[in-house]
Amino acid sequence: MMNKTTFTENLEANQVIGVRSFDAPIEKVWNAWSNKDLLCKWWAPAPYVCEIQKMEFKEGGFWMYTMTGPEGDVHRGRMDFLRIEEHKLLKTEEYFCDENGEKSGDIPPMKHEIKFDYDGAKTTITSTVTYASPEALKQMAEMGAAEGWELACNQLESVLN
Repeated sequence: MMNKTTFTENLEANQVIGVRSFDAPIEKVWNAWSNKDLLCKWWAPAPYVCEIQKMEFKEGGFWMYTMTGPEGDVHRGRMDFLRIEEHKLLKTEEYFCDENGEKSGDIPPMKHEIKFDYDGAKTTITSTVTYASPEALKQMAEMGAAEGWELACNQLESVLN
């Protein structure tokens, strides 16, 4: 049986917090975030396909990718790695970008903090996304960000099994 993600909003801080547990050791979950070959297997919610243009998994590095939809629509994103604590924490800044990795679109960059906790049986990730404004949070919500994250987590669970 697949786990579900719980979402809460902290509107005063323009944050959406998603918590999801996986029946897998922390090393395996961490590897799904840090290994580019595994990351693309779950990041883009199906039927979208993820392709990595560049990935340097280190503080000061970044990950640039495209998600291509079944109708041929292309969405580009970039994740800058601000802080990495192996098996514990990722802090990133994420935004939509052009083919050169430059910020594009009308949605400002968002901060993303992912905490990893292992209790001996399950690994729980707590994903906190902080938006630049209430308007940016609302815009991402209307685009289906929570639903997309749930689909991606379902795919991550399949990759881990």
